[in-house]
Amino acid sequence: MLIRVRYIILFAVFFAASCGSVKLTTGEVSPRESVLIIWAHSDIQPRSPEQKIHYETAIKDVKNFPFVPDMAIVAGDLVHRGDSQKYWDWMKELRAESTIPLWYEIAGNHDLNDAESYARNSGKPRHYAVRYGNILFIFLSDEVRSAVTEISDGAFEWWKDLVIKNSDSIIVTVTHAALKQSGLISTFNSTMCIEDSKRFWDVIRKHPVDLWISAHTHLPNFIAIKTSAPEDCKTLFLDISSIHKTTGSPVESWMLIFKNGSNALRCLPRDHEGARFYRQTAFTRELSHPFVSGDRKAVMISTFD
Repeated sequence: MLIRVRYIILFAVFFAASCGSVKLTTGEVSPRESVLIIWAHSDIQPRSPEQKIHYETAIKDVKNFPFVPDMAIVAGDLVHRGDSQKYWDWMKELRAESTIPLWYEIAGNHDLNDAESYARNSGKPRHYAVRYGNILFIFLSDEVRSAVTEISDGAFEWWKDLVIKNSDSIIVTVTHAALKQSGLISTFNSTMCIEDSKRFWDVIRKHPVDLWISAHTHLPNFIAIKTSAPEDCKTLFLDISSIHKTTGSPVESWMLIFKNGSNALRCLPRDHEGARFYRQTAFTRELSHPFVSGDRKAVMISTFD
């Protein structure tokens, strides 16, 4: 118990040093009550039973954290082939073991090999929005089994309406591929982009979206810049790929930390095999509004299917 408390204190001190606004004093509330911690990951997709070890390694590492993340966001490609039920059953067991209470995912191109299985096992609409305090999360799934992420005009208009009407919120959009205009290195490859992404770009240049999470790339941190913040919009683009090991890449993800009452978002890339954060590429991003945790409950407020 003493060791666990010590780790919690060390974590709080690290967060305070990185954000410059958090102080830990005797009798203060636990960091677990004053921060929202999100485990953002993607592209699990084991192609054989032997490759299950990739996600199992990540879950084991997360379970060793000082305390459990509040939420997990999975930006697509949970499974690889149409014969997916055995992998869904395996993932559900891992999720339960993690004890992370909130799980939100979208369908990537591989999930659409068996779209009915994805819908049945995820229990989520194709597109949906969740509010947590003053954060609005908008989740947009792939709609076509294609390497290029295709999102219908109807889903785009639904997203646009949410963005425009919630300018008083911190807005986070989650898609499988990125916007072509994002500046992420992966977008040089057209299959790593959202089709007709200019629709979205024209909106976020006028109406702020704080964070855009995408995946799909399988590019490791050591060879690719995984973040971009273009000057002509206020959006941070973050590539969180991938859990699946490709061409020798590590098992990687990101931890996102929102501090109650602060407009500082801490972004920490994680190497799960090495059980370490990449401190040299960790950073803090200023949000459009200070985070307000509210009652710390997540509510699905809108869907489009």
